[in-house]
Amino acid sequence: MSSEACLITMIGDLIALKRTLSDLQVEYEETKTLTTADGSSHKVEVVIKDPNGRLIGLEKTKKGEYQFVADTKGLTKEQLKKQQVFINKIKQKYAYSKVIAELKKQGYMISEEERVQKNTIRLVARKWS
Repeated sequence: MSSEACLITMIGDLIALKRTLSDLQVEYEETKTLTTADGSSHKVEVVIKDPNGRLIGLEKTKKGEYQFVADTKGLTKEQLKKQQVFINKIKQKYAYSKVIAELKKQGYMISEEERVQKNTIRLVARKWS
């Protein structure tokens, strides 16, 4: 039996997120507030620096998921793109780690893994019964 899935990343596991940041060698700081250039204060759990040297926080939503809060004021289009690529890389690694952990928890083994496109990973998981 074969199936294909497209995932939308919802970050809900702060411990797994911190492990993802460590795996990507992204330094983070646990903090409580992040103030953006417009003067808004955000209650955040983790703060990281993007490739532009700007701070990005992870704020818990009412649904219990985490969203990225980034100060984009004054960034050029190139810098904005760089920041978005950085965030997407974190999301992809987080999703990958969560999927692998869940598959293993359910008794599956990864038999194949291939990067199909720039942001797409093809996994083949098998379970022997």
